[in-house]
Amino acid sequence: MFDLAIKRAHIVGESQTTYGNLYVKEGKIAAISSEELPASKAVDADGRMLLPGGVDPHVHFNDPGYTAGEDFHTGSMSAAAGGITTVFEMPLTDPLTADKESFLLKKNEATKKSIVDFGLYLALTPDNIPRVDELMQLQPIGFKAFMAYSPEIPMLADGELLAGMRAVKAAKSRLAVHCENNDIITYLTKSLKQAGRTDPRAYAESRPDYSEWEAVQRAVSLAMISGAQLHVVHSSTPEGARIVAQARAAGHNISVETAPHYLFLDTDDLNRLGPWAQCNPPLRAPGNADRLWDAIRDGQLNCIGTDHAPYTFAEKEIGVKNIWDSPAGLNNIQTSIPMLLGEGMARGIPATTIAKLYATMPAKLFNIYPQKGSIMLGADADMFLFDPEETWTVHVQKTFYKQKWSPFDGMQVKGRIKSTWLRGTAIYEDSNSGGAILVDPGFGSFIPGA
Repeated sequence: MFDLAIKRAHIVGESQTTYGNLYVKEGKIAAISSEELPASKAVDADGRMLLPGGVDPHVHFNDPGYTAGEDFHTGSMSAAAGGITTVFEMPLTDPLTADKESFLLKKNEATKKSIVDFGLYLALTPDNIPRVDELMQLQPIGFKAFMAYSPEIPMLADGELLAGMRAVKAAKSRLAVHCENNDIITYLTKSLKQAGRTDPRAYAESRPDYSEWEAVQRAVSLAMISGAQLHVVHSSTPEGARIVAQARAAGHNISVETAPHYLFLDTDDLNRLGPWAQCNPPLRAPGNADRLWDAIRDGQLNCIGTDHAPYTFAEKEIGVKNIWDSPAGLNNIQTSIPMLLGEGMARGIPATTIAKLYATMPAKLFNIYPQKGSIMLGADADMFLFDPEETWTVHVQKTFYKQKWSPFDGMQVKGRIKSTWLRGTAIYEDSNSGGAILVDPGFGSFIPGA
C-alpha cells in the first residue's frame, strides 16, 4: 500500500514528460506507472502537469536581524506557494552569518520557522578565510562573497578572493560570488550624484552591464587559477553567461545563474516603478531579456535563483524621491516558477528544460541530487501540480510576503500552481483567497552541505 497516489498527471521528468500515476511511500517517490495501484490517499491531477519542486539557490529571508522585511516563516510560506520546496539562504543578516555562533543562531531560527527544506550559506570575509576548513564542520551549503561594496558584508579584494577560493577548494566546498566592478560603480555613482541625478534610470547607469561582465571574467579567471568550484550569482547579462559557458566547456567547475526579474523586466520598468524595481545588478536595457532567454535556449545559463530580497515598504518608499536612498532588492519568490513556465513554454522552451533550470541543475551543482531536484524513483517526493492553462493576475495582497509589494503586482500569468508537496506531504493548496499552508512552522528540514 502506497501513502499517496497522484493520478492522471503529465509527469515532467528530466528528459521527457509521461502521462500516468505517481506513487509515494515514506516520503519518497516509489513508483511511476500507468497502472492503478492501491494508496491510502489519492489526488486526481485531471491531466495537469506534475513537476519537481524548486531548488532555489539564492534567497534572502533576513532571519535573524532584519525580520521586518521577511523571516523564515513568511519567506518559506511564499516559497511553498511558488512551488519551491528547498531554499539556500544567503548570509546577509544581523549578525552576519560568518562564524559558528551566527550560523547556529540562524539554523535554530530556520529550524523553528521554515515550511520548506533549507541550506545555509556562510559569508566569506577577509577575517574568516583562514578558518574555512574549521567552518565546514557546520555543513554550510557553500560560501558567499562580494566583489563590490555591500552594506551587509565586507567585499573582497582580488587577492583576498583568490585566497578565499583556494581555501574553499581545499575544504571541498563551493563559492557563490556577486560579480560587479566596485571601482567603476564608485566612479559612476559619484559622477551621477554630482550631476544632480536622482532618477531611477541613473541607478542603472551607475552599474552598467560591463561593470558586471568584467567582474565575471575576473572571478572566472581566479577560479581557473585556484581550481575552486565557482557559482556566479544573478547574472543579468548574456555576456556573463557566455564567459561562464566557455570556461565550463574548457573543463572548469564554474556555473552561473540568472534571476527571474532579468527575464521579465528592464530599465523602462525601473523608470516606471522606481525603487520597487531596484536591484543589484540593476535591470538592463529593453531587449536584454530576450538575449537571456536565448542563453537559456542555448544552454549557457545553468540555473535560475530568485534572489528574493525583501525590504520594508518604508525602506523602499524613501527612494521615490531619491533613488540613491533606497536599498536594492525585490520580492518575487512566490510568482517566479509560474512565470518562468508560462513564458518559457510560450517561447517554445520545453517544460523539461525549465524544470532543469529551477530544480535539477541547482540540486546537482550543490550536491543534493538525486535526493532533490527531479521526479525519479527514490528521490524525495518534492513536487507541485501545475495547471498550464489557467490564467491569473498577480495580486500582491494575496501573497504570503510579510511586505505586500512586488514589481510583478498586476501582471497576468498563464499557468498556476495548485498544490505543493514536500517529502510526500502536502504543504500548500491553492484557493481564490490566496491559498493555504497545510503544515506548521518547522516542517522544513536542514539540508547539510557536502
